[in-house]
Parts: sequence; C-alpha cells; structure tokens
Amino acid sequence: MKDERVVPVTGVCEIALEQNDLVAAERFYAEVLGFPVVERWHRNGETVWVMAGDRTRIGLWRPQLGLGEGRGGVHVHYAMGLPAEAYAGVVERLRSHGYEVLDHDHSKYGNGRGRAAYVTDPGGHVVEFWTWDVAEHLKELGAGKSPGSHTP
Repeated sequence: MKDERVVPVTGVCEIALEQNDLVAAERFYAEVLGFPVVERWHRNGETVWVMAGDRTRIGLWRPQLGLGEGRGGVHVHYAMGLPAEAYAGVVERLRSHGYEVLDHDHSKYGNGRGRAAYVTDPGGHVVEFWTWDVAEHLKELGAGKSPGSHTP
C-alpha cells in the first residue's frame, strides 16, 4: 500500500559543497577518493561535479549564493555507504594521502552498526565512510521501533 504522506524519493542524487580551494577539493574527491569528474560549470564561478557511486553526484562549488539564493552551511557532515570488506583499504588510502582519519567502531552499541571513518575535506566538510546498512535499520524500525527512537 502506497503511503501518500511520504514523498517518493529514490535517494540523494546530489549534494553541493562549498570549497574555498577548488583545486584542493578536486584533488581530494577525484584523486584521493577516485571519484570521476563528470561535469564542469563555468557560469557564476567554477563548479566541478564528481560521481560518488552510480547515483549520487557531488558538486564542488566556490562559495556563492546558490539555487534559490541559498547559502552553504558552516558545518556539513554527510555519510557514504561502504562495503565492510572495503573499509580498511579506504582508511589506509586516506592516511597514505596524509589525511587524518577518525576510525570509529559503532559495533559496540546499536545492534552492530559497523565501522565509520571520518575525514575532513579541504572545504572543512566532514565526510564519513560507514559500513552501516541503512536498509537493515529500516527493517528494525518496521519491527516496532519508532522513527524518532534512534539510540547510538
């Protein structure tokens, strides 16, 4: 049965991150993380778009008024899903490029929520690589937990 109260999104298709140093940001996302550059804009300042997986693009923007006159936030944190078997390699890759990585084991609580690696990109945004399976969390919610009852 379709729930008419829910907007039927399929996920996050893009995120835009303000970057003061676009060269350093592109190096982080394209070289360190290996995300392919898929588009460049040169209107209203330069923007570089990279792909994270096959359905999400990340826009690296110089600070500006964005769509709808929106301003970026002072602190942006977002998480990308990561297969557990790739976790150690991603942490090593980031560290080998000189990035400080906070390696956090979430499995000590919350029904084994996996591991998360936190790194700060050149624009000051916290990028998280998390082995947690959001689909499993949704199954838990369906088993009697209310959406607002997340306990770490």
